[in-house]
Amino acid sequence: MNRLLQAACLLLIAGFFVQCRNTPSSAEMEQLLKEAEDMSVEEAQNVIIRYTDSAVLKAIVKAPLLVRYPKKKEAYTEMPKGLSAVFYDGAGQEDSRLSAAYGINYETKKLIKLTDSVRVFNRKGEELRSEELYWDQKEKRIYTNTFVRIIRNGETLRGDGFESNENFTKYRILKPAGPVTVQDNFLEDEEAQ
Repeated sequence: MNRLLQAACLLLIAGFFVQCRNTPSSAEMEQLLKEAEDMSVEEAQNVIIRYTDSAVLKAIVKAPLLVRYPKKKEAYTEMPKGLSAVFYDGAGQEDSRLSAAYGINYETKKLIKLTDSVRVFNRKGEELRSEELYWDQKEKRIYTNTFVRIIRNGETLRGDGFESNENFTKYRILKPAGPVTVQDNFLEDEEAQ
């Protein structure tokens, strides 16, 4: 009888604990599965990506670490250890290049955000420096609302905000600051008349 009483007590205690434990509902289980799916990550090291259009090389991007979050509401790719890129024109010549300490690519929006020590060089030897830069691939332009510095022909242009075509050949500083050298051809035009 003693063993029967012990077994009944154990069964009663086990039943009590089973009943006290919260069993997730089907909606909660779906939410847990969705959250687990959202945590999926693809990671690659020492990545080299070649972008082509109609078999013509457009860019080569290199990153020591690439982390992709494919199952998020909006899929994105991070380059947390920085990146460098070289862009080419239709003839296969280097058009411009850039580097940054961090990058994130919002895949659906076709928008890349670069931060921390961003540098862009064009074929004329001009250099853009900023702490933040956006590359809108749909609009084929680069821009920022932060402080920029452009170094060209021995002078430095400064200001807040910048926009350019994506190969950094036609650009403007939105709020220029500091001295700017302007070539005056007005007098030469007047004398010619």
